[in-house]
Amino acid sequence: MSTDLALIGTDSARELAVNAERARMMAGARDALPRQYRDNPAALLVAFEFADALGVPRISALTGVHIVDGKPTASADLIGALVRKAGHKLRVKGDETYAEAVIIRADDPDFVPDPIRWDLDRARKAGLLGKKGPWQSYPGAMMRARAVTEAARMWASEALFGVIYAPEELGVDVDVDGAPIADAPRRVESEQVQQQPAPIAEPAAPAAEPVPADMAARIAASEDAEGLRKLADFLPRKYGDTDEVADLLLAIAQRIDALTAPAEPEPELTPDADVVDVEVQS
Repeated sequence: MSTDLALIGTDSARELAVNAERARMMAGARDALPRQYRDNPAALLVAFEFADALGVPRISALTGVHIVDGKPTASADLIGALVRKAGHKLRVKGDETYAEAVIIRADDPDFVPDPIRWDLDRARKAGLLGKKGPWQSYPGAMMRARAVTEAARMWASEALFGVIYAPEELGVDVDVDGAPIADAPRRVESEQVQQQPAPIAEPAAPAAEPVPADMAARIAASEDAEGLRKLADFLPRKYGDTDEVADLLLAIAQRIDALTAPAEPEPELTPDADVVDVEVQS
């Protein structure tokens, strides 16, 4: 039992270290990433977790999953893909004046519900057609996205693992693909802004305690695998999720591997076939 727990601890530390290193390297890709992930390895780690939970490739989560006020959202395309991945049938039709979506569940294929319908009249009543942007330029695409996400919430919510809204449904300005427009502010009424009291400045958070300069050397010299596992759990809590801590976690995982690897058997010494024992007489 204790051996199993030790192995689990080793695997967790190793996986965290590898993911942290991968996130740090990817965060520097700049223009190859959506803006929210640039130079932000912590946000990338969160996206990795959502991708793993949804069972989709991590690169798909980078473009399809968006965090809005701490709440995960997904593009309509990703939500539709999750519905089909779960085995359900998703049927969508429409044009620039309406869109309909219906889901036929895999566990009840004989039941075909009435489709979810979005048309110009419904969009107008919802106050969407007056928005500048994709609702004016691409109403058909936006209505299809609304129909798909609403149908998924109604008939296949278990396939979404809690990621049930698209960013646009939470009031975020988006492009035609449903991705949040970078740096676009949330819409607020001007009267509400004027009534807001001036924010009270909060005291600055204390500076994080620096990691001891000899920590890497101590890890490299350690012969205690169990102590290293405890150190891997302690470092992020003590010093935060920094790049330096990520490097140390990777060093810990590598050192644990070296300490727990089975020792190679020493080669057996065999007498040389050409050597003959002789008795030397004096």
